[in-house]
Amino acid sequence: MDDDFEEPSGPRDYDEQTDAFRFDLDDLVERYLHEFDINTITMIGALQEKIQELVNDGSFEADLEIDE
Repeated sequence: MDDDFEEPSGPRDYDEQTDAFRFDLDDLVERYLHEFDINTITMIGALQEKIQELVNDGSFEADLEIDE
């Protein structure tokens, strides 16, 4: 048996991982709204830039059916 193996301690399935991401994102947004002098329009712009970056990097997967 491999002594270096550690059982994962985080979310195990896709739904749990998605929930964890959303909860962390919610906490981050709330923290920035309370601790920083940043408005929601600026935050939305930053999030849109990140969305575009993820799409451009190929991290976006979709199963699209195209009717011909």
